[in-house]
Amino acid sequence: MAPERILPIAFLAALIALASSEASAYCSEPSAPYCASRSGAFDDEWDFDRCKREMESYKDDVETFIGCNNDEAKAAIEKARSDNENATSEYNDAVGDFNRRASGG
Repeated sequence: MAPERILPIAFLAALIALASSEASAYCSEPSAPYCASRSGAFDDEWDFDRCKREMESYKDDVETFIGCNNDEAKAAIEKARSDNENATSEYNDAVGDFNRRASGG
């Protein structure tokens, strides 16, 4: 396989690995409040209001989780790009060194 085809595949593999491992390492997925899935009707207005507040808090927690995941994914993409650029530069330097040696220089 040609080197120019290897780099995009390596980039995608690195991106997937970093995004899945790092994002989940720092972002904590919230759990739905028990009151939302409990069977039966609400006992009274207080029970309804309490569960509604828990659901609003849950919504905020989910939005925070999504933002965290997005931030971690962006950081992983940037790291993968940087790593790929470094690897490409090192490869190009090695090719240049090889070509100099091959031409007797």
